[in-house]
Amino acid sequence: MELLQDNEFAKVYFDTDLKAGVIEWKATKLSSEAYRKSFETLIDYTNDKNIFENYYSDGRLQSVVSPDDRKWFQENIIPKAIKNGLKRGAVLISGNAFKKYYMNMIIKGSRKFPIEIKIFDKEHKAKEWLKSF
Repeated sequence: MELLQDNEFAKVYFDTDLKAGVIEWKATKLSSEAYRKSFETLIDYTNDKNIFENYYSDGRLQSVVSPDDRKWFQENIIPKAIKNGLKRGAVLISGNAFKKYYMNMIIKGSRKFPIEIKIFDKEHKAKEWLKSF
């Protein structure tokens, strides 16, 4: 494991066993700056490394994400991640309706890209899915 960031908002690291960039969200109140910085840290680490096949996000504690940040993620992070080798993403979320809506919007917006994103409610199922490739 390569730890890239660990603050009150998120723990960001690269899990070599999963071949995954991982973001474990910690904050129920998350600024745009903290949200964007976490993704940018992961993208910067995976530039030119050809190791970034998977993405895993534990969003159970993540706050609601603004439409502007969701659009930024879709227009900026997804294309950069694909360029860095991303093929799939597993997202762990709780039953919050707002989070499900956010993730469904992300999935809908990502259909134009050659990646698969799945939502899970159990950590072991998300990780098993990533390991199956």
